[in-house]
Amino acid sequence: MIRRMRLSHLRDTIRRIRPGRNALSIRHQLLVNNFIMVFVPIFLLLVISTVTYCGLRATGNFRDRELELFWPEAGSAVPIQLGLSHLRSHIDWHRADAKSRAHTLKRHCESMEALGIRVAVIDDGTVTYATDPDHAFELVAESCRKAPGRANTFLWNSDGLLYRYGTPDGSSVAVAMGPIPFRIDTGYFPPNIESIIGDIALSAVLGMIAIILLTGILSARFLSRRIIHPLTDLQTSAKRIQKGDYAASIHVHRQDEFGDTAMAFESMRRQLQEDRQLRETYEKNREELLAGIAHDLATPLTKIQGYTSGILDGIARTPEKQHDYLMLVLHASQQMQRLVHGLFTLSKLELGKIEFHWEILPLGPFLQRYVEEQRDMLAEQGFQIALSTQPARHTPALVRVDAMQLHRVLDNILTNAVKYTEEGRGRLQLSLKETETAVHLTLTDNGKGVKEAELPSLFQAFYRTDKARTQVAKGSGLGLAICQSIIEAMHGKIWAESAAPRGLRICIDLPRAVRNAATRTNDKES
Repeated sequence: MIRRMRLSHLRDTIRRIRPGRNALSIRHQLLVNNFIMVFVPIFLLLVISTVTYCGLRATGNFRDRELELFWPEAGSAVPIQLGLSHLRSHIDWHRADAKSRAHTLKRHCESMEALGIRVAVIDDGTVTYATDPDHAFELVAESCRKAPGRANTFLWNSDGLLYRYGTPDGSSVAVAMGPIPFRIDTGYFPPNIESIIGDIALSAVLGMIAIILLTGILSARFLSRRIIHPLTDLQTSAKRIQKGDYAASIHVHRQDEFGDTAMAFESMRRQLQEDRQLRETYEKNREELLAGIAHDLATPLTKIQGYTSGILDGIARTPEKQHDYLMLVLHASQQMQRLVHGLFTLSKLELGKIEFHWEILPLGPFLQRYVEEQRDMLAEQGFQIALSTQPARHTPALVRVDAMQLHRVLDNILTNAVKYTEEGRGRLQLSLKETETAVHLTLTDNGKGVKEAELPSLFQAFYRTDKARTQVAKGSGLGLAICQSIIEAMHGKIWAESAAPRGLRICIDLPRAVRNAATRTNDKES
C-alpha cells in the first residue's frame, strides 16, 4: 500500500514537471545545430562569390584583365579584340533605338580609343557612334581606300589595325582603325598567374574545409557538453541507484528536458531513499514486535508451566496450596488473553477492520461523565482524577467520535497512569481547551515520567521504557499504540510530552464538528 502511494506520488511529480520557458529545449538545440551545419558552407560560398564579383567589377568595364586569365593573348590585344567583338555584335543584332546603341558603343569602345584606335559606326546613313563624329564618313572612306571592296575586312599586322564590318545590304557599317601593331606582351598579370590562381583556389577550398570541420567540431563539442555529459551523469546516477546507493544526489542545473529528467530522477531517488528508510524502520519495529510478543508470551507460559508442574509433582500437597497455584495459573492465562486480545485489536485497527459508530457530541460533558464514573473506584486505590475545562465563549465544541472507542483511549491512558505512579499518591489531571478548528485535550499524571528521547517511541507496539522487560505484569506495551490508531481514525493527533516537575502528559487534538454534518452510524472505517 505504501509503495503504491509513493509510486503514485512520483508519477504525479513527473507529470507536474514542464520544460523551462527561458531555455532552449533539446529539440530546438538540435535544430539550431543542424541549421549552423548547413548555413556555414552556404554562407562561405556566398562570401566567396560576393568577393569574386566585387573584384571583377573593380577591374574595369570590359573585363580585359580577367579575360587574360583565359585568352591566349595578353596586354593591349585583349581589350582591342573584345571591343571589335562588340562592334560585330552591334552590326549583327542591333534592335534598340539609336540613343541606347550610342551609349552601349561608347562604353565598349573606350578601351580601344584609349590605345589610339578611331571608331565609327554608321546605321542607315546616320552616324550612330564615332570617335570623331565630324570625320566618321572620312574614316569609312579611308578604310575602303586601304582595303578596296565591300567585303568585311580584318587586318592587324605590324603597320596597324584595320577592321571593317558591315551588313550585306550596306545599310550599317562599323570601322576601327589605328596605328597599333599586333603583338603579344606580358599583360597585367605575371607569367605564373595560373599557378597563383591555382594556389589561391586550393587555399580557399582548404580554408572552407577547415572552417566547416571547425564548425562541426565546435558543434559536436557543444552537443557533447549539452547532451552527452548530462546523459552520462544520469547513467552514472542510475547505476548507483541500481546498486542500492541512494545517498548521492543528482545535480543537473538545466532548464530543459535534461533538467526535467534530472529533477524526476532526483525525486525518484528521494522517494526510494525514503522508502528504504521506511522499510528499515518497519523491519526494526517488526523485529521489536516479534521480540516483545515472544518475551511477553514466554513469561506467563513459564509461570503456567512452573505452577502446573508443581501441582503434578506434588509440591502443592495441600488444597490451599493447590488453590494458590491454580489462581496463579489463571492470572497468567488472563495475562496472555489480554495480550492476544490487544494484538488482535491493534491488528484490526491498522487493517481498518474495526467498525466505528460515529456520533457528534460535546466533548466536555462526555469527559465529565467519565471522570465521575472513575473517581470513586480510583479513590479506593489512593488515586485522584480531575477535569478542568476552559469556559465556552458560545456553544460547547462538538467532535465526531466513536464514544466506545474514545472511552477505550481514556481507559488505556488511565491504566498506564495508575501503573506508573507511586501508590497512594497518583493523580491524573484532564484539561480541555477549545480553538477555532480543534479541541485540545491533555491528560497529565505525576508519575516518574519518560526521558525526552523516548517520547516519540511510546506509541510503538510493545515499546517499554524498561528495556529489560522485567515488569511484564504492568502491561503488554500495546495500550498507547491502540490509542494512536483510534485517534488517527478519528482524524485527530496524539503525542506525549514531559510534564513539569515530573510526570507524563498525553496530548490529543480532535477536529471540531458541526451538528448538521452528514454522519452515518455503523460506518466502517477504511
